[in-house]
Amino acid sequence: MKTYINFYEDPLFFPKGGEGYGWKFSNYAAAFSALKIFREGREIMAPEMLLNSLLYAGGSGVVSVITACLASYILAKYSYLKWVRGLWVIVLITNYLPISSSLAANIKLLTDLGLYDSLLGVIFWQCGAFGYIFLIYYATWKSVSWSYAEAAFIDGAGHFRTMLLIMWPMTRTIFGVLFIQQFITLWNDYMTPIIYLPSYPNLSYGAYQFQFSVADVNIATPPIQIAGLLMLALPVFILFLIFRNKLMGSLTLGGLKG
Repeated sequence: MKTYINFYEDPLFFPKGGEGYGWKFSNYAAAFSALKIFREGREIMAPEMLLNSLLYAGGSGVVSVITACLASYILAKYSYLKWVRGLWVIVLITNYLPISSSLAANIKLLTDLGLYDSLLGVIFWQCGAFGYIFLIYYATWKSVSWSYAEAAFIDGAGHFRTMLLIMWPMTRTIFGVLFIQQFITLWNDYMTPIIYLPSYPNLSYGAYQFQFSVADVNIATPPIQIAGLLMLALPVFILFLIFRNKLMGSLTLGGLKG
């Protein structure tokens, strides 16, 4: 919120008063209007990039956590089955075996499936079910007693209904925390839109390009560029304020009655 001159004279402390100084709230308006990308002869402005960010981060975050939740539940609670134990070995290999040079293969796969440069396609592509989200949820399921499920089976509930109505509600805090973590990660992700969604740039991609905005000397100043980056961080900050109690909460399981 400083002027160009005030920033270079004193970049650490509050803006000074006087002519050519003062609080420049207009830096945010200037950054918002300058946050744009040109794609295929079309100018994509900040509101459209904001929508792309919400769809990409929200949709991909939901499906990645849901698939990890389901996969980890099967491996954690049905490990007495031989095929599940075999699948667990495959999961460990895919999580820890380094796989490089997969970019070209991923692009070809998405192109062959007709999912390249498609928001819906990339969201489905996030249904990998594994990774750190899977490992955290796997440990969570291991801490939930199977006696709850056995009681539900006695009452006539099936496996899916038991998981959805009995077991999953006890891990809703973990689900919410993992979703918010994944949302923040995807919100700040600009490489995936650059590579797989060239027609759907998000705000992170716009902020990445914004730092190279040197055509307009009034925009290519540190105060305005920092204001643009703060606008990118603002939705994540608001999300934390809304769900801070859930994030700070812990999974609490009650006792079992005989």
